Amino acid sequence: MTTSSPRRGRVPTIEILKDRLYLGAFDSAPADNATFTYLTVEDMLPYSSFHHDFGPLHIGHLYRFAVALHEVLADEANSGRAVVIYSRTNPRSRANTACVLCCYMVLIQSWPPHLALAPIAQAEPPFMPFRDAGYSVADFTLSIQDVVYGVWKAHDLGLLNIKEFNLEEYEKYERVEMGDFNMIPPHFVAFASPQYSTSPDMTPQKMPLAVKNVLDYFETNNVAAVIRLNSPLYDKRIFEERDIKHIDMIFEDGTVPEMDMVKNFIGVCLELTREKKLVAIHCKAGLGRTGCLIGAFLMYMYAMTANEVISYMRFMRPGMVVGPQQHWLYIHQHQFREWRYTMTLGSPTPALAGFCPLVPLSSPRDRIASPRTPIRSILGEVENNSRLPEPTPGQPRKSPTQPYSRTVSGTVHGETTVTVKEDESNAMEEDQVEEKLIVRKTRATSTSPSGRRSVSYSAVTVETTTTTTTATIGMPMSTRSMSASKAPRRILSGSISSEKGRTVSGAGIRKVSGKVKKLV
Repeated sequence: MTTSSPRRGRVPTIEILKDRLYLGAFDSAPADNATFTYLTVEDMLPYSSFHHDFGPLHIGHLYRFAVALHEVLADEANSGRAVVIYSRTNPRSRANTACVLCCYMVLIQSWPPHLALAPIAQAEPPFMPFRDAGYSVADFTLSIQDVVYGVWKAHDLGLLNIKEFNLEEYEKYERVEMGDFNMIPPHFVAFASPQYSTSPDMTPQKMPLAVKNVLDYFETNNVAAVIRLNSPLYDKRIFEERDIKHIDMIFEDGTVPEMDMVKNFIGVCLELTREKKLVAIHCKAGLGRTGCLIGAFLMYMYAMTANEVISYMRFMRPGMVVGPQQHWLYIHQHQFREWRYTMTLGSPTPALAGFCPLVPLSSPRDRIASPRTPIRSILGEVENNSRLPEPTPGQPRKSPTQPYSRTVSGTVHGETTVTVKEDESNAMEEDQVEEKLIVRKTRATSTSPSGRRSVSYSAVTVETTTTTTTATIGMPMSTRSMSASKAPRRILSGSISSEKGRTVSGAGIRKVSGKVKKLV
């Protein structure tokens, strides 16, 4: 199929797959035609902001986006027409739509992240970065690239499986009146603090539905411990009566935990995850302090970066990690990863309900690398997936059009001139080495005042680069002159293209009850 580009608005339309999938932005809804069909899910996928945040969209939004797109792709009326996913032209709408489309390509179409991001990498105007859910001016942002790589990393490590995602359950329990909790797979449940009085007149029949949902879900989903980070708003016995251990690690709202507390938390979680049990953790809202400790454990356990961890957690539970807590995770990310090699479980502690904190290894020789889940190459997947476009081309080898020959020279100590001729026989290719060292010996004869004659040899070192040439004399052969600056390497950008037959798959959906469909 040969087509022209889709109708362009004030914001240029971006080609994702030629003749098949595009990303656009329009102030008014465009009309379908014989070449293009237009789809927007912006009104169907509202983001409920806490304060000044506006995204990214969460995993439930992604699932609904995929179902809507698959319906369009599978519709026989759209056969032979390209699909244009579009949003409004305001920066926030563009960022959310582009981000959810890239996450869709990575999680559902199995594109490697660098190919999913390539079409939007240099878009004009650029896409707006995401910010935290705080009141203050944003001083820590996440780009679409951060979110896509965070989601891909979690998927590649086996933490996130979109095929096992339950949309009905996610949308039910994320609501405040139903419990306000989300899974952060595979180890955690993040939730807002229950508020429940155990006074004599508060019978089980009068228990709020949100608290009852939390207790029932934890009991039936293998939650073994609840960790409270905020001041008590309920009696911990409501969990202990259901054989769920309860641990207090309370610290001030809007702040970050002490390192000893982080070690305690990681120790508790490490023991429970080895038993394949879940850990539920909450502060007052289940966002800031909760995200700090979950993020520290994920970095310790899976070597994720701070940006990847924050992106992944917000994809599962919007708003996690606020203000300076973002910087705290970023500053300490290397330290948390190093603990995997330098720390071990200590002795059981009553304050941790019998669990063990992390303590330093007794001897440096005990510091052996712990096995981690290997990350598959994102480049190798391209060749084996028929739905992907061709990889972005690399920099071509430089091919001279005429025989190569040049002469370099320099004056040494204001007296001696050294000249070296360089041609194809001794020249080296520019993409293999940026500088070349040519060494020559010179013979010098001198006569002392007493009439004694002596002969000496010295090394001539000529150093050439793509920009300047210098020559020095009388230096050891192993010493190079550093006066010549290296020329910057060139970067050749490429575009993603698709061959005939390489399309986005719309297969793999089936209907279930109501209007919700399931991806299979």
